[in-house]
Amino acid sequence: MDSVQLKELLRKRNLKATHTRLSLLNKMHAYGSAMSHSVIQKQMQPIDRVTLYRTIESLHEKGIIHKAFQENNETFYAICGSSCNTQAHKHDHAHFKCLKCNTVSCQELDETLKISLPNYEINKVSIHIEGICDLCH
Repeated sequence: MDSVQLKELLRKRNLKATHTRLSLLNKMHAYGSAMSHSVIQKQMQPIDRVTLYRTIESLHEKGIIHKAFQENNETFYAICGSSCNTQAHKHDHAHFKCLKCNTVSCQELDETLKISLPNYEINKVSIHIEGICDLCH
């Protein structure tokens, strides 16, 4: 995504294209996989901790980024696809964590999973897979 596309995405979600938001989205796009909060903090330096938290939360609430993985008090974030919006995050993919290089990536599924529970309303299904990625294998 270039800066024009990022600005348009923010505009469509009723967010101002601030320097911090654009910088974060550019860094996430360039990173190539989900970024941990600690890596985001390092790459966004110098930035106030509260400003970074609010930026991440606003992008998450507007369906621009999603929480891809959580482990040991560390959250990994990834840029959403076009199916997410302010009402819901809709992801038809799994989150894969490599046990060697510790990267977290969104992986498309070969087949769509259909999950139903009698007398329950399902709002979200999250699939976390751990193993060895193709680069480390």
